[in-house]
Amino acid sequence: MALALIIAIVSVGLALALAARAAALPRMRAEESLGQIEAYGYRQPSAADAERTAVLPKLATRLGALLHGSAAEKREADAKKLLLSAGLWNITPASFVGYRVLASFGLAVFLAWLVANAGSSAGLLLFMAVYGGLTGWFAPIFILKSRARRRIERIEIELPELIDLLVVTLEAGLSFNQALMRSVERMRGPLGNEIRLALREHNLGLTMEQALKNMLERCDAPAVRAFVRAVNQSESLGVSIAQVMRDLAGDLRKRRRQIIEEKAQKAPLKMLFPLCFLILPTIFIVVLFPGLYSMFQTLNA
Repeated sequence: MALALIIAIVSVGLALALAARAAALPRMRAEESLGQIEAYGYRQPSAADAERTAVLPKLATRLGALLHGSAAEKREADAKKLLLSAGLWNITPASFVGYRVLASFGLAVFLAWLVANAGSSAGLLLFMAVYGGLTGWFAPIFILKSRARRRIERIEIELPELIDLLVVTLEAGLSFNQALMRSVERMRGPLGNEIRLALREHNLGLTMEQALKNMLERCDAPAVRAFVRAVNQSESLGVSIAQVMRDLAGDLRKRRRQIIEEKAQKAPLKMLFPLCFLILPTIFIVVLFPGLYSMFQTLNA
């Protein structure tokens, strides 16, 4: 009874949280788009911004600063690169470590509380607490890597469309910077955000070559690497960039087709787990239970 009440409370809470997030999603997206450049490092947070910060991010930042101070510089750089690849502009590596600590502690306490209320042994309580702590510590990094991988795949899939728009605008007589600005106006997604950030860096004083290199560091993918290399080579060698983009578009379409075919080939393997552990047991119960029940009733009679 207590477990059913807990599940009901958690379900209602998740439903309310999702409803609140859906209502606030347009405002959140607008604030995220406006805050990307500032979060990337062009403006330091003021005291007023720190006072407006929510309690949980502030606590995570402080915990992360305590634990992250002894971390190696390379580990911090890798964490920052992973966060930028996942599109988490407003989270620093120290804050992410703090979130991992909070998730580990919270999940360990929650599982231990459930086991204690069920009246289980102390050994099981200790095991569930350790299991919850390890899960809360390692799960965020797996989720972050998965999000970064999906985002980079989406960028690779969207890049041929950007190059097609660039070819049209370049052949219309626009310069590369103007063509890039005009093409990115029609794009909504991670690639559009990355290109807008690169253009913003260029407007702030960086060269286009350096801005594109920074974009490559944030989302290091073969398609993005080929795009940046083609742009830099065409500018350094004086080759027509429109023709370079036209040739590159064909190669990137082949790359996109390979990505889609790879995902299609992985689908049967991904369906194996739900098929074996969720669908087939249910079918066996529905099909075999009436006959087994009748047989047991006959044997016990």
